[in-house]
Amino acid sequence: MANTYTFYKTNSAHILIIDDNALVLRNMKVLLDERYSVSVAASANQAYMAMEKRKPNLILLDYDMPEINGRDLYIQLKANDEYKDIPIVFLTSAAEADIVQQLLSLRPAGYILKPVNAMNMMGVIEEALRGK
Repeated sequence: MANTYTFYKTNSAHILIIDDNALVLRNMKVLLDERYSVSVAASANQAYMAMEKRKPNLILLDYDMPEINGRDLYIQLKANDEYKDIPIVFLTSAAEADIVQQLLSLRPAGYILKPVNAMNMMGVIEEALRGK
């Protein structure tokens, strides 16, 4: 008999995923939807609209986006009194040392490389939600 695992939304945390790639948004939502309440946004403008409806407990933020990149959006959010305390985890395929150093110097709650390792991602998310 094969083992089956069911994950329930044991954590009522709301996660906002911001990425301009529709496939990434869909896949990340599927990965997280059983445990968390998940919203998605394909741009900074969509992200702000989503946050007006429901403030997230955590943001997964892509680095490489058109219009406003993840770094600049991170800086905007941290400068905004309403959103500055939301933990932000960069979700990116940018692995170049200078970009990684630039992002880590901002002191995000975490950094996840694409393609995503689901177990690693869950660990980073849980740590960020606990404030570690």
